[in-house]
Amino acid sequence: MYKIDRDEFNLPFMKERGYVRRQCKICKAYFWTLDEDAEVCGEAPCVDYTFFDNPPTRRRYSLREMRNAFLKFFEKNDHEIINPYPIVARWRDDLLITIASIADFQPYVTSGEASPPANPLVISQPCLRLEDIDKVGFTSGRHMTIFEMGGAHAFNDSRKNIYKYWKNETIEYHHEFATKELGIPEELITYKEHFWVGGGNAGPDLEGIISGLEVSTLVFMKYKIDEEGKLFETPILTVDTGYGMERWTWLSQGIYYGFEAIYGDLFKWLTEKFEVSIPRRTLKRFALMSPTLTDKELNKFGEVISQISSDSNAEDMFNRLVNIGKLLDHSKSALFLIKDGAIPSNVREGYLTRMLIRRILKILDDYGYEYDFIYDLMDRQRIYWHKDFKELYDLEEIIKEVLYLEIDKYKRIKKNIGRIVSSYIKRGYSPSIELMIELYDSHGIHPDYVNEYLQKSMNINIKVPFNFTELVAKKHQLKGVEKVKKKIIPDNLSRTYKLYYKDQYLKEGIAKIIYVGDSFIILDKTIFYPTGGGQMHDKGWIYTMTGSRAYVSNVEEEDGIVIHYIEGDLSKFKVGDLVYLELDWNRRYSLMKHHTSTHILLSALRKVLGPHIWQAGVVKEEEYAHLDVTHFKVPSMEEIIEIEQLINKVVMEDRPIKVKYVDRGLAEKEYGVSLYQGGVVPGSLLRIVEVDGWDIEACGGTHVRKTSELQLIKIVDVRKIQDGVIRFRYVAGEKALKHYQRYMNLLNDVSAKLNTNVDELTDTISSLIKEIKDLESSYREVMSSLSSAYAKLLLYESRNIGNIKLIVWSSNDIDLSIKVGEELDLLAKDYVYISYVKQGRGHNILIRVGESLVGCLPANYIAEDIGGTLFRGFGGRGNERYYRIGGRIKSGLEDVLTDKLVDLVSEYVTRNCR
Repeated sequence: MYKIDRDEFNLPFMKERGYVRRQCKICKAYFWTLDEDAEVCGEAPCVDYTFFDNPPTRRRYSLREMRNAFLKFFEKNDHEIINPYPIVARWRDDLLITIASIADFQPYVTSGEASPPANPLVISQPCLRLEDIDKVGFTSGRHMTIFEMGGAHAFNDSRKNIYKYWKNETIEYHHEFATKELGIPEELITYKEHFWVGGGNAGPDLEGIISGLEVSTLVFMKYKIDEEGKLFETPILTVDTGYGMERWTWLSQGIYYGFEAIYGDLFKWLTEKFEVSIPRRTLKRFALMSPTLTDKELNKFGEVISQISSDSNAEDMFNRLVNIGKLLDHSKSALFLIKDGAIPSNVREGYLTRMLIRRILKILDDYGYEYDFIYDLMDRQRIYWHKDFKELYDLEEIIKEVLYLEIDKYKRIKKNIGRIVSSYIKRGYSPSIELMIELYDSHGIHPDYVNEYLQKSMNINIKVPFNFTELVAKKHQLKGVEKVKKKIIPDNLSRTYKLYYKDQYLKEGIAKIIYVGDSFIILDKTIFYPTGGGQMHDKGWIYTMTGSRAYVSNVEEEDGIVIHYIEGDLSKFKVGDLVYLELDWNRRYSLMKHHTSTHILLSALRKVLGPHIWQAGVVKEEEYAHLDVTHFKVPSMEEIIEIEQLINKVVMEDRPIKVKYVDRGLAEKEYGVSLYQGGVVPGSLLRIVEVDGWDIEACGGTHVRKTSELQLIKIVDVRKIQDGVIRFRYVAGEKALKHYQRYMNLLNDVSAKLNTNVDELTDTISSLIKEIKDLESSYREVMSSLSSAYAKLLLYESRNIGNIKLIVWSSNDIDLSIKVGEELDLLAKDYVYISYVKQGRGHNILIRVGESLVGCLPANYIAEDIGGTLFRGFGGRGNERYYRIGGRIKSGLEDVLTDKLVDLVSEYVTRNCR
């Protein structure tokens, strides 16, 4: 789509080193080479890999050694080393995961809005990409979902007269790293032209190719790109280089299978576990062939392997090898996602974690391994990488608990596959790839399991494309962008001066009206805080100088302009008038307390529950606040007590709350991206709120001056709101006191009703519970006798349809109906039992079939016939032996319901059980 000018890279470096521009006769790309007679670009599949058994570097490097060599090289060349950002891109509102090192600095640094943390800088950034997840393992190491991108970045800004370096120097650095640092002969290095687009930026780039392997991409970002794909030159020229640390490592070792180079002893352990034995010559042939394999060829993997080996076990051996690659890759990806708070769930980044874990469990299924194997695999990964990523060290127990819960969910999903698939088909889905994608997306059911069920129940087998998982994963890498609200204010208004930042304790003020809308007023300055960052808006009053008053019921912000929504007559408010502002201080002060409490609580949660805790949502209201965090289960009462003691210790320590403004780049450099616990914060200048010695966050909210002003923080409720997200509800200050008073009143009321005092309440309730259990035991005995008698009677009075006993019974008690059905199982195997119970304006119908009739009379099929014929609309659940449906009976059928049920079931029996 985008063409590169033939002179784009006709640079002094190329001329001095003797590089010439040629066009590849195979892929048609232009490239720069020292070989004037070269006809191909030097990258596989246009040529074979030539580094196998012949690494071009002066020595072999591990990934750790390669990373250190890369970072130290650029540090020697005046680049500052920056710590890697998390793999979950919490500082971005458009990305869920970090897909490249430049993503750390988009959009604010690359647009010039904010300064970088250093300039130039170098970073080795763990990245996650799932576009090629189905190719992992098959391409010998060319594709991985998780990898480290070595990024050497420079930011040139012509507006500020900042120039660091550009194309020529970038290529020189790359060449020097390859030749002088690693000892690679320069005649092996080819530079291939390409045009890069990503994150709203674009520019020409060169791909560094060595011995057939692309190891680097040198991007020169000089364009902004709009939604239509049009390019606009930008004054910010960004050097965006991506050195693939894993690929450089693989290159240096000359090993056939890249995962062996990266994972070392872990790879060896898995090959022993999976008993993989492949002759070196055969493995080399496969590795040389792998860059050329298409999705179509990989879908027929057995045919591919037959081309390189006649061994009868070869296909199985290579499948095992590929799955070892997947296990290593997916377990590391899942580990890093959990480290950064992506707890498994069905939404956002948690979906990716769950998908990866379930792909691992599916492989274990395929090879007959117990699911417990994943504990060992993930812990070995944690140990293998924790020296490079210190945060992994303390995750052992967290990983175990996450895996335990995920294995349990996976088992339950597998057990219910038939019910889930059939429910989708009943809702109108046809057996298709679309159905498989929906089931995988919503329930994590692997397409192989869907095919097994469809083959068994409907004699249907769907051909699953090789890139199936890629089709699903693409839906989950980008964040949903919120719809932009319709603009309600004119473009020529100045931004509102926010007095609440100058003094958060201002209760009143004077301002000038600059615009009057249909239901709102805009002022030149304001003391009213607008809804934002989870903190609800202020309320209060605005007075004219002639005494007219209007109530401010809502406050919002649009493009830096604060909008005051007014209840009442606006006719007396004129543009240019001065007005008096009065805040509802009690409301504001409560909001301030709840906001500061949120910061204190969040840090306490990370200290008690673990570093994987990240904010997932928050609301600070006047009466209460709630904080949603990434965690895998509801904390124990002991943990909640520990958290509550910790946060109130901070309150009593009377710590000051400090507010300062820091350049974005410097703030990230000093505090890290944990600054963004509260979510994405726009702008080049960050407002940093620090609870002294406890918590530091970028935050636009209002806060108290000292923690002692909070008086008390009380956690009032903790619950799971979805997989991977736990909600803490809490109150502070006077609201906490009111909460205690309300609970004491409740305790006193209960004590009075039970004729005891509060101190003896526990003993009294325990005594009552024992009495209730004794009564329940007596009830069960009576119910058992009664249901047994009913079952015998109903069986005696049953209708015979051939050899089948049909029982249709109208009952007044749903529990008794269920028990009678269970008793029937002890008496007969050739019965159909239908019991209906009227409840309110509708009916519940229970269908149960004897063990010997499941094949021809499954209960769920009978339920479908009954529901479709007798009900206006119905819902139900169950299985082939037992099914329960409910709804409203069609008009005119209620009085003849027994007869209708007898006729329907008799007809069904006659039709299906001859």
